[in-house]
Amino acid sequence: MKNFDSRTYSINDFIEWHENGQLELSPKFQRRSVWTDTARSYLMDTIIDGKPIPKVFIRQKINPQTRKSIREVVDGQQRLRTILSFVKDGFVISKRHNKVYGGLYFSQLDGVDDDIQSQILNYEISVDLLVNMSDPDVLDIFSRLNSYSVTLNEQEKINANHFGPFKRLADNVAHKNNAFWIDNKIVSEQNVLRMHDVQLTADLLIGMVEGVRSKKQIRKYYEQYEHEFEYDTDDLEARFQSVIDIIKELFDDNFKKREFRRPHVFYSLFMTLYHMQYGVENLSSPRVDMNRIGYARISQNLERIDYIFEEEDKQLLSRDERQFLEDCRRATTDTAVRIRRSDFIAGVIAG
Repeated sequence: MKNFDSRTYSINDFIEWHENGQLELSPKFQRRSVWTDTARSYLMDTIIDGKPIPKVFIRQKINPQTRKSIREVVDGQQRLRTILSFVKDGFVISKRHNKVYGGLYFSQLDGVDDDIQSQILNYEISVDLLVNMSDPDVLDIFSRLNSYSVTLNEQEKINANHFGPFKRLADNVAHKNNAFWIDNKIVSEQNVLRMHDVQLTADLLIGMVEGVRSKKQIRKYYEQYEHEFEYDTDDLEARFQSVIDIIKELFDDNFKKREFRRPHVFYSLFMTLYHMQYGVENLSSPRVDMNRIGYARISQNLERIDYIFEEEDKQLLSRDERQFLEDCRRATTDTAVRIRRSDFIAGVIAG
């Protein structure tokens, strides 16, 4: 027998309950972690953007003395505390998260948009309402929910704990190229759901600004960039897209059939092309003018990579070609090997 109801309530409903003493935000089930200002800002930007946030679990019970319904927040306390604080001018959204409303308190938002305050107050939050449920039953619910949870991978853990401008840049660029990743079989649809596309994008963005680095250092740079990211994110996004456009022109619709679709080889190809266009700090290969060589010739030169993989008699390959093939087959993501792969591809492009 079903003993919960799924409903939606507006932010204004939660405000009214809180002001009337009908919302209990500190029950014994709640975790004691406190959100950072960056996390709070990111949540409010999500709401202003009209995107959904995770559902809230509330146990509803009756206070016999006052005969009022009490709504005890079982899960979602930090989200609701953040929302209530914002509408009371407790903090502002970061300008890094929202260029339009950043730096403004809730009471100041109407100076930019007459309707935005009403939109926030009318924003609906999904709620599972547990009616008169006992403590053991509440605990059993969370035990069951956790039983079906998928263990977070490394990138999912990183994304769950970072909200800065680099995280937003990596997310946005990865999502804008969703069709490119899937259509070219670089990242499968299933792996996109596990944020492999975001991980690859972040890895490439780090290479663009820091030089080629080991994949193992992604977490380190997320932490380093959390509060200060001195680069122009619009410029980086434009540069990223320019390289994607070059790849599309070089390979047309055949990329998904080429060896370059393998993520570790794609990384090296991307960084090589970026180096040709803008320069990469720790790549030593000479930069060449790709327009002077011509994209048709470059495309033909890159067919050599497929030949290296397909040649059955490896003794017919040069020493450098055999080293490149070994580096690709090992799928190593260490800095030195990545540099070696990119420098080899640069040599192939130059002819």
